[in-house]
Amino acid sequence: MLKDIFGIKEKRRAVPRPVKETKSKTVPTQRFNDLIEYYTAELKSRLAEIDALKAENEMLVKTSLKTAARSDELRLHLQKLQEDTRILQQRLQEKRK
Repeated sequence: MLKDIFGIKEKRRAVPRPVKETKSKTVPTQRFNDLIEYYTAELKSRLAEIDALKAENEMLVKTSLKTAARSDELRLHLQKLQEDTRILQQRLQEKRK
């Protein structure tokens, strides 16, 4: 009766699992060691690939920076030459007058 008044419900019990699911399956030691060696080698090869990609990426970034710096230098030189050309054309026009 108190359970009805206070809304207390009985706790549900977990559904028992079959015995096959609860028993842990053992793996032979040799197979386990082979799996560990395989995955270790796989991880090492992937780390090597990542290192190679990092080096390639770093080289591309450095090359890109050098190219951008050279491009900026050439752009400034071009602006200077254009300004010189404009000044010389002005002088030429003044002399023709």
